[in-house]
Amino acid sequence: MTGDRHASFSRTLAAMQGHQQGHHGWNAFHRALLDLTASSDPALDRILAAVRHKRPSMSDSHLITLLGIAVRQLASTHPDVASVFEPGALPAERSRSLGAALDRHETEAVDLLTSHSNSFTGARRFLVPQLLIGGFARHFGVDEVRLLDVGTGLGALPRQLNNREVFDRFAADLTWLPQRPPYLDIPLAVRHGIDAAPLPTTDWVGSCHGPSAYYEDRWSELVWSLERAAATAGQVRLSALDVLDRAQLAGFLRTHRFNVITCNFVLYQYEREVRERLIAELVGQLAAPGLFLSMEPSHDLVRQGSRVTGYLAGDPRPLHLADAEDAHFIGRVTAGADLAAVIGPGTGGGS
Repeated sequence: MTGDRHASFSRTLAAMQGHQQGHHGWNAFHRALLDLTASSDPALDRILAAVRHKRPSMSDSHLITLLGIAVRQLASTHPDVASVFEPGALPAERSRSLGAALDRHETEAVDLLTSHSNSFTGARRFLVPQLLIGGFARHFGVDEVRLLDVGTGLGALPRQLNNREVFDRFAADLTWLPQRPPYLDIPLAVRHGIDAAPLPTTDWVGSCHGPSAYYEDRWSELVWSLERAAATAGQVRLSALDVLDRAQLAGFLRTHRFNVITCNFVLYQYEREVRERLIAELVGQLAAPGLFLSMEPSHDLVRQGSRVTGYLAGDPRPLHLADAEDAHFIGRVTAGADLAAVIGPGTGGGS
């Protein structure tokens, strides 16, 4: 990497390593990675340079999370890598283990990092879209929602929508301020999800969950949710499509004329100018009345929380819909100033 990119990577990594929640298990890995970065480890430098060359638009925060996931994936197939995640390892030992693992498995690491993305799938992340899309459909008189979920992973969110059993289990741990919008069934006519090839496997998504009891709980929630939503799995059409392929994306959107698009924890993976272009392209292809709903980690993963932003078809202005104190949607969600513009007044969206 160039000096500027190396400095940017190091700053982001240091901030993520100091995250309030310790990233629920990733903190020790981030510290080891920070040690290797500071020492200009040759294998790590080669890997980062190779990834930057092939995926220049990747954000630092995504590259850091993806490194952890790739090493987790390597540990599942190479026993010699498992020591990187040994709970009782001293920091110096973990750093040496990580450096040795990257050196021994450099080619495989580069392959994973250049062909995959962070496909973490949270079982609770559909809670807010369920309420906002339902409210949007009622407020704008939409009787058929043609849904596209961008960066869908295993397709959990499209499956979960309108599943009251799954909603009620997880909604109990989410408090809305000043009040929760009403639960409304969404008039879903089409459930479609896209993700870059190769489409994420269950094994890969498992590696996206960190090495901690907290993430084990999140994983068990996802498995349960997918089981309870099995009846709608056949209604969800999953397609391999890279959103960075502008011609392919534009043609796909024109063909299907979606009126609701969700994009959750995807945009942070790209540099800012790429995010802005993607938003413009997705919003520009919405059928009216239409809603683009984005949930992204606050401050690019260096601090806790998530921000929910909306765009209405034909209007490029971002609407501040909500803020969640935890990106896994446990705890508080505070209504944003523009919520009423999407779900109407007096429904949790203010006056």
